Amino acid sequence: MSNIRKVWNLHKLMRSQWWSYEELKELQEKKLKTIVKYAYKNIPLYHEKLKNAGVRPEEIKTVEDLVKLPYTTKSEIQANFPDKVVAKHVDINKCWTPRTSGSTGIPLTVVYDEAAEDFEKATALRPNLSCGQRLFDKWVVITSPDHIVHKKWFQRFGLFAPEYISVFDNAEKQISILERINPDVIDGYASSIYLIAKEIKETGNEKLKPKIIYGTAEVLTKEMRDFINSVFNVEMFDQFGCVEMGRTAWECPEHAGYHIDMESVVMEFIKDGEQVAAGERGEIVYTNLYNYAMPLIRYKIEDIGIPTDEECPCGRGLPLMKIIEGRKDAFVQVPEGRIFSPIIWTILLRPFSEIAQFKVIQERIDLIRVQIVKGEGFSQETIDSVKGNIKNALGEGMHIEVEIVNEIPREKSGKVRSVVSMVKVD
Repeated sequence: MSNIRKVWNLHKLMRSQWWSYEELKELQEKKLKTIVKYAYKNIPLYHEKLKNAGVRPEEIKTVEDLVKLPYTTKSEIQANFPDKVVAKHVDINKCWTPRTSGSTGIPLTVVYDEAAEDFEKATALRPNLSCGQRLFDKWVVITSPDHIVHKKWFQRFGLFAPEYISVFDNAEKQISILERINPDVIDGYASSIYLIAKEIKETGNEKLKPKIIYGTAEVLTKEMRDFINSVFNVEMFDQFGCVEMGRTAWECPEHAGYHIDMESVVMEFIKDGEQVAAGERGEIVYTNLYNYAMPLIRYKIEDIGIPTDEECPCGRGLPLMKIIEGRKDAFVQVPEGRIFSPIIWTILLRPFSEIAQFKVIQERIDLIRVQIVKGEGFSQETIDSVKGNIKNALGEGMHIEVEIVNEIPREKSGKVRSVVSMVKVD
């Protein structure tokens, strides 16, 4: 049933992207009304939130009505997991439970039941198909080792069957694997692909000729995009999302902006408590429309985006957004010269549920300071394990200091940067 559902979901999504905006909005608001009512009845946190706000679930009929509801924060989910945020009839042991820390350094577990996971996977595949990827293309994904999954039934027959490369392998080894596979499609963390392109440029290697490159999981700067495009002679496609929501926006071949997946999420752009006008910066606030195991309503992701009323030349009804570029000073270089992308800190520190929040600061080329806000179960063993994990990844020559703090201050923008390097990367 699950595999049939995946295919059916993908079929529907491939069709609905061509609906008019008005048709998509009607579908979106139908899903919104359903999940708000469900959350009120089945999720204690949202029952309390709606009652305290004096709002009945049937009052939420449109996206504009969402302003009547309070936000949901990461710390709230963290504090109430799982008893008040996961539906009681859901067996977590049978669910997909990815863990994230994201750009704010706050670890979080998300629960997807089988139906939600199937829809999330279909949503993630849609942009790939829409940008030219074919069923039997050789596809390589550069990711964390714990993201490597067993092949599904369609992958066993060579359909959408990615090969995986660890983000922790050095660029030379990653390139060697890529040359062996000779992929049509390269997919992965934008910063990791950038480092591979940098190595290829420096060595003059011209063997790799991918047709398509996708960047995911991180903000792709113009500098990184232009460099990757020039090295591989492609027009890279960027995709946007998070573990809590899955894929939520993506570039089509027109590169006119990022199409928002209206069938999957409501994406609000908020400043000073109000939705911003088109062309203005706003904090992204999500409402998930398909995850009934762990609904997230008006969830503050702490990313910044810009909604736009421009229409894409491709003709899709999915609206567009622009994304604020990330910072360049999050790459870490170690004494031996190797450069690590900022995504590694999420991977290294994500397993520690006893860490409530973290920030990594590279003070000099051989010194990393990790600021940690303690969570439940934190101990000296946690500190030792953190130091050990970092040394194993970055090298024994690195000095690691752990600093326990009560809170990690925000920047003027209101965001917390989880990685900062004071060392200029070559």
